[in-house]
Amino acid sequence: MKNKIMTKTRLKNLALIVIGSLLYSISVNVFTIPNGLSEGGLTGFSLILFYVLNITPSYTIFIVNIVILAIGYKFLDKKTLYYTLVANGIISVLLLVVTRWEFIPETTLLAPIGSGIFMGAGIGLIMLGHGTTAGSDIIAKLLHKYVGINVPTGLLMIDVFIVVPSAFVIGAENAFLTLINLYIQSKVIDFILEGLNPRKSFMIISDKHLEIAEAIEQQLGRGITILDGKGYYTKEKKEILYVIISRREVLRIKRIVEAIDPNAFVTISHVQEVTGEGFTYLSEEVKAERITLAEKEWND
Repeated sequence: MKNKIMTKTRLKNLALIVIGSLLYSISVNVFTIPNGLSEGGLTGFSLILFYVLNITPSYTIFIVNIVILAIGYKFLDKKTLYYTLVANGIISVLLLVVTRWEFIPETTLLAPIGSGIFMGAGIGLIMLGHGTTAGSDIIAKLLHKYVGINVPTGLLMIDVFIVVPSAFVIGAENAFLTLINLYIQSKVIDFILEGLNPRKSFMIISDKHLEIAEAIEQQLGRGITILDGKGYYTKEKKEILYVIISRREVLRIKRIVEAIDPNAFVTISHVQEVTGEGFTYLSEEVKAERITLAEKEWND
């Protein structure tokens, strides 16, 4: 059973990587290159070489990624390294295949929007498949280790280092359009990785906390944690309700609280990720690990 689950997981990851690589290739060949735009990171570097020396981006991306992976392989676990190599190979092939279509809109702004959506979706799906597009990620980790620059800053520096010089190749206007492309990419990647399961957390302080908790449980079926608190000024003890909900349930919670205690103190926060009962199911790999552990305990 373990092998069956693991095989299913690998097939799912490979499917995500193939689809992501296809979207990546469409972004580059259909939107970016025909409109004279650039990209950040290694893709942007390969496009500069293409515009200046007419070197096909597929070859540049494949060769440079292999070199970077050889240098920084220690920063990736074996599974991620495997899927990254697969993604790199598929992207390089598809960049040679997806060359028959071009999208050159009359409205200039549509080009970076299309490029950003397809590239962001492609990278997001590759990351969901436990792969990476290598390049900038590994370089940023090397900068963090040897120079002390944190990874997000390192990624930003790499993008700036690529986009700014590209302005002299593609022109200032297209460089600005490229920045729009990069911004849209980041938002789409965030949506792919986090936005499919958005969550909000509520902290509610009220003298009627038990009534509020009961109403939330009955109407929404959400678990609630009661935290002990104490007012600094009054020195009075307060019970604090803590509950995590989906974004579409925010209004319902607010209405429940307002109906029971209009004077309740409420804070609402964005939750980056939630795992656990009631929110996510165990991944196939975690299930497989637990099955293996159970089998080992049974044999012992």
